[in-house]
This record gives sequence, C-alpha cells and structure tokens, in this order.
Amino acid sequence: MNLKILYICLFVSTVIQAQNHHYLNADTRLYNEANESEGFKGYFKVNARVEVLSAQTSDWSFVKADNNTKGYVQSKHLSDKPISSQNTVEDSDNPILNGDTYYGGHHLFVTVASLRTRGKPSLSGEIRAILTMGEALPVKYIPIEKEAWVNISNNSYIQRKYINERPDYDALSLSYANIEKDNFEERLKIAERLVELAWNSGYAYLKSAYLVLFDVAKESNNTALIKSTQMYLTLADGLEHPLPPEIVTEFINNSSFKIEGVKINKQIIDINTVIDTYGQPLKIESISDECGVYYSSTFYYYKNMTLSVNVEESLGEIVDVILDKNSIFILNENSILDHTVTETEFLKLYSKYIITSIQNLHTYTILNAYGGYNINFKNGKIYSITVFNLC
Repeated sequence: MNLKILYICLFVSTVIQAQNHHYLNADTRLYNEANESEGFKGYFKVNARVEVLSAQTSDWSFVKADNNTKGYVQSKHLSDKPISSQNTVEDSDNPILNGDTYYGGHHLFVTVASLRTRGKPSLSGEIRAILTMGEALPVKYIPIEKEAWVNISNNSYIQRKYINERPDYDALSLSYANIEKDNFEERLKIAERLVELAWNSGYAYLKSAYLVLFDVAKESNNTALIKSTQMYLTLADGLEHPLPPEIVTEFINNSSFKIEGVKINKQIIDINTVIDTYGQPLKIESISDECGVYYSSTFYYYKNMTLSVNVEESLGEIVDVILDKNSIFILNENSILDHTVTETEFLKLYSKYIITSIQNLHTYTILNAYGGYNINFKNGKIYSITVFNLC
C-alpha cells in the first residue's frame, strides 16, 4: 500500500469513527442485551459520549462506553451532539452526582487515600496520577460491578469500588477514635485519609486532621513524620487564619529580584544587560499567549531563569528564577528570600500570606491584584520563584 492510499484509509477511518460518536440525551443505562429485562451493566449521565458500534434494531443500538464496556442503549436516547436542555429524563437510581459546591459537573468522590490512576483499565496500566481522599472526579458512566474500571478523564482509569458519594469527615474521625491504640498501622491509614479529606474540604478541618496525624507520629516514634507534621501544622494554622487580601497585596506591592547584583524592578530587565552577564540564551522559542499575560510571546531560556522578551524594546520580563547564591527575591525591603531559606522557616513567617493545595504541596502562591508569585520548594529548601499574571 503506497503512502497516498494509506493516508486516505486513515482519514476515512478517522471520519467514520467520529461519525460513530454520539451523546446520550438523558440519564440511561447500558444493558446486557437489547431488552430491559435482561439486566444492565452500568449507568450513564446525560451527555455521556458513546461509540455506536451498530444499530441492532430501530429501538436499540450496540455501543461502547468510555471505559470500553460494550452493551445496548435505547436508540431514542442517542443524539449527534450534547444537549443543553435541563428538562432531561433522570434515573433516580443513578449514583453519579450532579454539580454541587465542590464540583460543577457530573462527578463522584475518591474514598481512599493515595489512589493511583491507570493509563488503561487494568492494574498493569501505567500510573498516570495519584488522587486524594475526598477529591471530586468527573464521571459520565459508572459500572455496577465494583471491580470494574471507570474512565475519569483523558483515558485515566480507576476501579469503581474506590469512588462514591463525598466521604464524611466526622464519620471518619469517629472510626479513627474506635481503633485500638496499639494498632499503629490502621491508625496511620485513617489519619492520612483524614488529612487528605481535610485538604479537599477547605481549610476548616486541616489543623485538626494534622493534630491527629501528629499524635500517631509521636505514638509510633516516627521522627520524620513528626518533623513534617509539625511543619504542616504551621501551614494549616496560617491557611485557616489568612491575612486580608489587601494586606497581602500591599506586602508584595514592590517585590523584585536581584540577580548578579542587578536589581530588577517590576520584573523588567534590559535584555542587553542579561546578555552581557549570561551570554546568549540556551534556547529561544515563541509560545502561544492567547490571554496576553506575558510581556511578549518570545521566551529566552537560561540555566537559572526564563524571560519573556520584547526584542524591539530590548526588554525582558522575568517569568521564573531559580534561586542560587547569585540571586535573591525581595518580597519587600524587610523580607528577602535567598537559596538558604528552608520550607519550615518560610512557613513560620509567611503561612498567613499564602494559598496552596494538596495537589501542589511545596508550592506556595502569594497573590496580588493582577497575578502573583509561586514560591517553589525542593528537598526542604527554596528552589525557584515563578511570576504569573491572571488571564
């Protein structure tokens, strides 16, 4: 087969596959056979996408769900595109939740700690990500079989038995209290679940969760866990009692960098000074900037920093800086961060100024009116500062 014929075949195959994708215009079920009385395999939410494999009759179609399970749906529920009408038929037994304050779309929640997602519906699939207790996940189809796999997005899969309605923090705390004192393994497992659930429930439970984990660490004489939990207790206290946004904005209003002795006001530096100091960049590339958040779409990459460069003006704006012995970040005239600052020291001083999440631990964000700074730590010490503007 020559290349031209191969291209045509691939193109036709892609078009046919696209044409076979349909959307469900109501909550419905995936049946074992083209008959409601023969039982079913799982639940769809409205606007779930399926691949239609064949139309068996005018009433039923053979389809494949997003987790690769095959079965039958009633043809009347298939549409060529998603629908926007709110007057759709709902299945009252469907366990998938509608949008709530924690998640806007159809979803369920992780009910265990440190859940691995897989690149295919199998335990042999590559690990894609680690999910946390209480994390909301997008779900459009869910099987009834507990050992079956659920596609949670972008072909990432987890088993059905690990997701359900939102876990209850108070109920989990009660289960922890009922564990025997000498059962350190079980106490640690539940304490870690409490911490993850607290992170995914806002900051109100965070300090109490880390206090539980701290007790387990002390009882088991786990020195490393004691040290890290003490640090996170400092973080939790700051997150629970943040300073007002206007105070934070004022605090970093005149922040700047000093690199190789050159102070960079408002993150802008003369590009000729950079080249005189560091030479030509290791790489230059043009990036997509649809929001216009960067000074220019031309990026200069150096070993220790990245710049957004306006070549015509010969000016560059700092995008990120790796802090080393030749660079510092000046939050204000009384607060300076250099490469020796530890994560513990930083949190003792600035936990009330920052925001973060369990998905981005060791990265702390300080916001101003138009963006802010991400302060990144590695191995317990400050590593880099990223400057960002809001879209």
